[in-house]
Amino acid sequence: MKPNHKLLFWTILLLAAFFRLWKLDTMPSGLNWDEISHGYNAYSVLETGRDQWGTSLPIFNFRAYGDYPTTLNLYLTIPFIKLLGLNALSIRIPTVIFSLLFVIYTYRFAQLLFKKIPPSLIAMSLAAFLPWAFFPSRGVFQSTFSQTLLLMGIYHFLIDKNRSKHLLLSSIFFGLSMYAYHNARIIVPLLLPTLYFFHPIKLSKKILPAIIVLLILVIPNVINLISPSSFARNRWVGIINPNAVNLINLKRNSFTGPQIINRLINNRPVYFVQTLSLNYLNQLNPFPLFLNGTENQQLSVPQTGILFLILMPFLYAGLIFSLNDGRYFYLLPLLFITLLPAALTVGDFPVLRSSTALIFYILFITIGISLLKIDYRITILTIFVFFIFYWTKYTNYSQKYSYAWQYGYSQAVEIAKENYSKYDHIVITKKYGEPHEFFLFYWPWPPQKYQKDPLLSTNFHSDWYWVDAYDKFEFKNDWEIKELNFSPKTLLITSPKNYPSNGAKQLKTIDFLDSSPAFDIISYD
Repeated sequence: MKPNHKLLFWTILLLAAFFRLWKLDTMPSGLNWDEISHGYNAYSVLETGRDQWGTSLPIFNFRAYGDYPTTLNLYLTIPFIKLLGLNALSIRIPTVIFSLLFVIYTYRFAQLLFKKIPPSLIAMSLAAFLPWAFFPSRGVFQSTFSQTLLLMGIYHFLIDKNRSKHLLLSSIFFGLSMYAYHNARIIVPLLLPTLYFFHPIKLSKKILPAIIVLLILVIPNVINLISPSSFARNRWVGIINPNAVNLINLKRNSFTGPQIINRLINNRPVYFVQTLSLNYLNQLNPFPLFLNGTENQQLSVPQTGILFLILMPFLYAGLIFSLNDGRYFYLLPLLFITLLPAALTVGDFPVLRSSTALIFYILFITIGISLLKIDYRITILTIFVFFIFYWTKYTNYSQKYSYAWQYGYSQAVEIAKENYSKYDHIVITKKYGEPHEFFLFYWPWPPQKYQKDPLLSTNFHSDWYWVDAYDKFEFKNDWEIKELNFSPKTLLITSPKNYPSNGAKQLKTIDFLDSSPAFDIISYD
């Protein structure tokens, strides 16, 4: 690598690290309930060897609230909690590390593909600064681990020099990816034969360790794929969900033509194929990609594309060019496979589920840019300038949308902790979601004490695990709080103006960062 190329490589990497680490504990402005759950369960395993529900060293999934996340991030977080304590920084750092590995491996994969350094540096800058890569790097998102491990697995699979060594690494990374995010459990079994088709392996004793490691890591995950825990969330987000079944039945009942036609067009297989096809097409929809992003305010800056608008023609040009170029054609089936988990689900644009395909979006954009033979330094500078504009929006987003990140819980917990000995009961609203988890995390509550608490009250309904009480804490639906009669020596943490006034003394109001009220702290003496 020439000195100027090396300088640019390190400049991109250091800038990527700086913008990912800057104020990591306060931007986004709070920890959302998924981050809290990952963090506290990691803390619980560290302290007791069990997750908060008492499961000993969970392997494939842990329960969380009912959607059973994968466990790799949980275990990777433990050393940082041990070193830094249980806080926002310790649980977000592993994601940053893997996002930086994604930047590095994007460069390496691009160099393998293009055989030239300039387009590889362009691809690297896209991995560093695209909103789709950057936004999830500052929170606890399983998708970041999965997309990085899959990229590492693909890269090492395609290297011919010292192949047995790289195949062993590839097996490890592919295997671990299946413990990182549910989508990899679908992708890996399809990706491996596809890679083998385009890049065959000569079978020999040298690659036996790679095969053994792969089987040890992959087979249990494939078996686990059909378990109830793996399908817990898919029941509602999969294409054939209860709402889809109701829609099919409604179409059948309202159809006025011949019944044989009705049965042929209004059934689950037809609905599945139609929806799957539309979902695939939606992955190339310019509106969510370049203009609007997703409606979920925890997954992207609202009304902002996850790819820079200026890159739109280059993505589609790269895709079209690759159809007729043997050097790049194999990227298309890889893109198709990595988008499958997203295509199998319904809802808003699946930013996280489709993120495993991000590397291919980056490569197709780079191919499109290369067709114009623009100076790579100008291209990289332009990408960075667009990122700076995005960074400004991102910092404003952290202030304006603090409610989306459940801001205010840490302050509420601090007040409860300061006044713990003064009250017999502490009642908290459920309005902002899973208050028990935030109290466990921010306190932090001893996991041994929580697991053995005789006052712990839980129940399961609506495909969700609910915690209604532990110790002196009670968690109530927001709509029922005004109807309750609070005994003396009760501290109430509720939504604004939502409390019975008889005997109430307001101690404090906690505001969101946009100055709108989040919690009222009420004392009943």
